[in-house]
Amino acid sequence: MITIKKLLTLPQDTRMRKVIRLLESFSHKKSSDVSYLIDLCKIVIESSEERVMDATKEKAKALLDCVNKDSIDEFILGDLLFLLMKDFNIPLGDWDFVDEENELDISKRSVFPISVVLDRMRSPFNIGSIFRTSDSFALSHLYLTTPCADVDHPRTLRSAAGCTKSVPYTKGTPGEIIELIKDRPIFALELGGKEMSSFTFPSSGVMIVGSEELGVSPELLELAHNSLGVVSIPLFGTKGSLNVSSAFSIAMYNWITAIRR
Repeated sequence: MITIKKLLTLPQDTRMRKVIRLLESFSHKKSSDVSYLIDLCKIVIESSEERVMDATKEKAKALLDCVNKDSIDEFILGDLLFLLMKDFNIPLGDWDFVDEENELDISKRSVFPISVVLDRMRSPFNIGSIFRTSDSFALSHLYLTTPCADVDHPRTLRSAAGCTKSVPYTKGTPGEIIELIKDRPIFALELGGKEMSSFTFPSSGVMIVGSEELGVSPELLELAHNSLGVVSIPLFGTKGSLNVSSAFSIAMYNWITAIRR
C-alpha cells in the first residue's frame, strides 16, 4: 500500500479517492493494519476538501474511536465508505470480491456447466442485469444472438457492475449460435410451457431467453421443443409477463437450486 507520507503529498481530490480505495481494502478484509486505518481516518477528519461533508467526518471519528479501542466496526466502516463515495459522486458498488487492480476477482467465482442464450435482446439495461445475475449464479457462458444491444453500451456496463468481464460471452447470428449449442440439452424460458416447480432442470445444458417484445424466436423455440421443451413461471397478477431480467433471475435460482440438490 502507498505510504501515508506519500498519500499526503497527493492533490486533495486524488488523495481522497485513494483513501476510498484503501478503506475498501479493509472492508474486503485484505488489510488489517490498525495503525494505517487510524491514519486514514485522520486524513478524512482533517480534510480541507469541501466535498467531504461534516456527516462523513463524524463517521470517520466514530470509526477512529472504535479502532482506538482495538475493534473495527464493519457497519461504521461501511457507512464511512458509503458517505465518502456519495460525497465524491462515485458509483456505489457492492462489497464484491476484487483483485489487486480493484477488478472483479474471477478466481473467486464458481462455474456450473450451464449456459444461456439471449435471443435478440434489445435493452442494454436488461443485458447488463443478466450479466450480473449470471456471475452470481455460476453461469459458464452467455450467447447473444444479433441484432441485440451492445455489451459495451454505457447502460449495459452500469447495470452489469463489472460482470461483462467475469462472464464469458459470444455474439453471433441465430444460425451461428445454434451451431454452438445444438448438441446440448436445451430448454426455453417462455410463456405457455411447463410450470417451473414441476420442470426437471438438467445438470448441464442451455436455457434460451427471448427478447423483451417478441419472446423466443421460432427457430430457437423449435430447438427447445426438440430437446427439453419450455419452462414457464406461473403469474397471478394483472400483468401477463415479467420483466425479462426478473424472469431470468427466478429461472436461474431454480436451476442452480436443482443442480445443488
